[in-house]
Amino acid sequence: MGTIAQLFESGKKAADKGLFNNLVMLARVDAAIDDAEVKLLTRIAKRLSLTNEQVSEIIEHPESYPMVPPSSKEERYERFILFIQMVVVDGDVDPEEQKLVIKYGLSLGFKQSQIEELEPKVLKLAKAGVIRSEILDQVM
Repeated sequence: MGTIAQLFESGKKAADKGLFNNLVMLARVDAAIDDAEVKLLTRIAKRLSLTNEQVSEIIEHPESYPMVPPSSKEERYERFILFIQMVVVDGDVDPEEQKLVIKYGLSLGFKQSQIEELEPKVLKLAKAGVIRSEILDQVM
């Protein structure tokens, strides 16, 4: 249901919380959230200007934070890349994580055929340690 504060927050803040929630869900798929995933989540939370309280609320009540897809093509690609970076950060790509990335890709408005073409490219680049902006340049 959400809090009173959630009713009055900006669309961007709601989208940021939805994004962070999706990343938490990806990190949880293969059981516990490991140290590498925690570090990435912490960096992302800071970049999104989420407070510790907001992060705790999202982790405790993920059902309250749906994905709000970005409207621009570049932002959709950036988000898809970020999802894949979350999957590879711990060095192990779990099949359930890949399924969730595909689901999120569809939610972002990508077609199945686009995901089938894009996901292996981004996965390879992310595993190689290529930064998000460079991956974006290569796949757009």
